[in-house]
Amino acid sequence: MTQNYYLGTYTRTGSTLEGKTTLLIAQRPADKVTANKPSTYVLEVNGDGSRTYLSSLYPTSTHGRFRMEKGGTWYYLDLREDEALVSYYTTV
Repeated sequence: MTQNYYLGTYTRTGSTLEGKTTLLIAQRPADKVTANKPSTYVLEVNGDGSRTYLSSLYPTSTHGRFRMEKGGTWYYLDLREDEALVSYYTTV
């Protein structure tokens, strides 16, 4: 899978994000949350309906914006009411 596979705009319905792939926003049980594992994470829905862990969602100082990491590449996930945007994470 190329690094830019997850980039793009997704249609958001609740915790489901649909675009070039389907992503699900999920919550860890409170007893599984640690300093390195935030409460929210992302699953990817495979073609057969099974789910694969993608990344934890790390909050940022911007409301609705999270950082996530896959294969050493960091991304932003911007959650809006009816859409989501995945873009490369950059530092200034």
